[in-house]
Amino acid sequence: MRSSSEGNRPVLNKMESMYKHPKTGATIMKRLIPLIAVCGVVGVIVMMLITGSASSSEPPKTATVGATTPTSTGEVASAEEKGWCMSCQNAPSRTWSWWFGWGGCSCYAGWSGSCCDVPALDYGECVTYNDKFEFTLTHSVMPGIPFHKDLVTEPASNAWAIDALGQGLAPVIVNMLYIDLDEMPPQYVLDSLDQIKEATKDNSYWSLAWESFQLLYEIFTDDRYVEYEMAQNLYACKGIAAEFAADSTGLTAISKMAECYEEEMIALEENYPNPHQYKPSLPEYNSFWRLIDSEESIMFAMVESTADVVPTGWMKDDIMFGWLRRVGSNPDMLKKASAADIGTNFAVTDAMYQNAMEDSTGTLTEAISDGRLFIMDFAILGDGLLNNNGKSLFAPKALFAVPKDQSYATDGLRTIAIQQFQTPSTEYPLISAPDPLRRDWSDATLTTAEKDALVTWCMAKTSVQVAESTYFEVITHFGRTHMVMEPFMIATDIALHATHPIQKLLKPHFAGTDHINQGAVDSLIAAGGTISKIFPPPIEVVQGVAIIGAKAFLDDINNQFFDVAFRNRGTWDLPAEYPFRDDGKLVWNNILTFVNEYVNIAYSSDSKMRADPWLKCWWDMLVSPNTGTLKNVGDAGNGALYTRSYLSKLITLVIWTASGQHAATNFPQKDVGAHVTMNPTSAWSTGLTAGVDCASAADDVACFQPWFDMLPPLHEALDQLNTEYLLGSVHYNRLGMYEQDYATGHFSGAYRQAEIKFQAALATMGEEITNRNAAVGTMRGDVFNYEIMMPANVPNSINI
Repeated sequence: MRSSSEGNRPVLNKMESMYKHPKTGATIMKRLIPLIAVCGVVGVIVMMLITGSASSSEPPKTATVGATTPTSTGEVASAEEKGWCMSCQNAPSRTWSWWFGWGGCSCYAGWSGSCCDVPALDYGECVTYNDKFEFTLTHSVMPGIPFHKDLVTEPASNAWAIDALGQGLAPVIVNMLYIDLDEMPPQYVLDSLDQIKEATKDNSYWSLAWESFQLLYEIFTDDRYVEYEMAQNLYACKGIAAEFAADSTGLTAISKMAECYEEEMIALEENYPNPHQYKPSLPEYNSFWRLIDSEESIMFAMVESTADVVPTGWMKDDIMFGWLRRVGSNPDMLKKASAADIGTNFAVTDAMYQNAMEDSTGTLTEAISDGRLFIMDFAILGDGLLNNNGKSLFAPKALFAVPKDQSYATDGLRTIAIQQFQTPSTEYPLISAPDPLRRDWSDATLTTAEKDALVTWCMAKTSVQVAESTYFEVITHFGRTHMVMEPFMIATDIALHATHPIQKLLKPHFAGTDHINQGAVDSLIAAGGTISKIFPPPIEVVQGVAIIGAKAFLDDINNQFFDVAFRNRGTWDLPAEYPFRDDGKLVWNNILTFVNEYVNIAYSSDSKMRADPWLKCWWDMLVSPNTGTLKNVGDAGNGALYTRSYLSKLITLVIWTASGQHAATNFPQKDVGAHVTMNPTSAWSTGLTAGVDCASAADDVACFQPWFDMLPPLHEALDQLNTEYLLGSVHYNRLGMYEQDYATGHFSGAYRQAEIKFQAALATMGEEITNRNAAVGTMRGDVFNYEIMMPANVPNSINI
């Protein structure tokens, strides 16, 4: 606690009045202690509990697996009553002897004969099924999408929790601490964060706790911190330890810590009239990213220096804006434009095209003919939303073009025009790109009209970023990766024996997905959750849009394959650097090669595949309108499976979605999504460009006030920073590294050899991506490395 004689000594240079806490000490301590110290203490407790529980063994319960689904009246009917092939529930079960341990398998009559009559099974392995496995089509949050109910947890989730705590929470906490102190963390703190991340590799709460305490001790024995009283803040999150110990996944701990953090942020109101309305200056906003990126990073394209008071970089050129369409969290929305996209409701002219492209003779017709014109259209967001509790959402259209002369690789996709809503109006007209040669804010010859145009253009680009934030988080990310995994997870767990080759292949790609999906339903996209706080739409709208995104995927499976999806969008041959497409193609092809070999080991012919009763159960569950709901699926799109080749493509789609596709949408959150000034999740004004009037502004800051008004208040800015940084930081498990998760050996024989070849191919792929990122004269080589698809950065499953 500061003494009274020190009361007037500033601790902050720019935000001092907000963070002083004369009554109870620094607010930073309230956020630091609950999130690191308690985490370390309970880590020790949890580890002891985990160790103790793992040492005891109980005989398995009798296998009484049941698959249930609501009938048309909402009542639950058993699988047998519906006449499915689910008599396979009477699968082999292990027998137990106190004297001899695990015994042999017992086989029961099943679908079309014996359930044990399955190709390529290791008959020495048996399985104990869950007592009961239920799923529902009428989940309270996700109606219409098959969603797990009480899906059985797995021990591996403990390692996931450690990764989340070590990789994600520790940097967030330290970042908050040093934002409060308005200084860069000393080198020993940065080194300690690296050690904490390294400590997560052995999946030990002991290591994580030890490294966290080491850092805590060093920070609080530093002379700068002796003035603070620590003990009273240890009780802010009491009760976490008990709940952490009861939850082996660690989700409860993380959730409770988030609640605690939120409570302490609210406590700021004791010292500042209304922190929910306080907006930092641009330098203050940019100071938030000390630990996320250096000032030299392209992510600071909004400003030339963190000391700048206006976003000069954001207006000077659109390189970063165009680049994010191909490497950001929503990299697969861009599509080729046609003449039908230009018209009354989006009246882009040749003059606008010529101005943006610096091409006095070019035309839109020519660009369309050359395949160089592209569009992003957020029509799915309807009419948008203005001022929902202060937050606004736009439904924009944005037009882009690749220059004829592509000698400058870093100028691969220029922005021509943006319209904030689907239909133009007096308040929200079509906005054309300013003259590229008249964007130097320091140029004394700029007219006020030109300055107005630059500010308006910044607002237009921010409108797109806001819309993309909602679209990506709800549709591209949650709907089209997390949610679409559910039908495959359910069918695989219910219909396939644990030793079935397809079960063994798919199961690792579902690791942790049940936990993170349930966590999302319970907190992230629930009423009062993070999404409702920092995103514009009401939570019921968010949930509905997520369902639309997921159903569009499940209803059109054959158009989701990697090359098909790009060709449908017209971006397979986009004549510019496109790292998501180019690196993603490598990941997809390597998965497909591995899966093809694997499936051909399991089934020596198409006829043997079709004769597999267990696989038929699995397929029937996927295509049934009462369960998996998949449509436009199968070799001919008619819901029938004929060939091993198609089975391989479908399994590749599942693995790609769980690995590369999810990585491409999730991990940019750390660098892009967390950068509030460039990528706010909500506009905190209506974004009305008519309010731009530099002629009447007292200075540059006042001129940019309409744009600043779109940025979030401090409280919500930190919520966005912490949430997206954490979600984009955790890399638990790794594509193709099945042995990493199954120390006793997941695959054997020919399957193991196929796995080894897969791992070698991924290593070669990593070298190729490294070379691409080092290529001189390219955007990724000279400005912005794209490392999302590096094998080390692509998890096996959706677990964050």
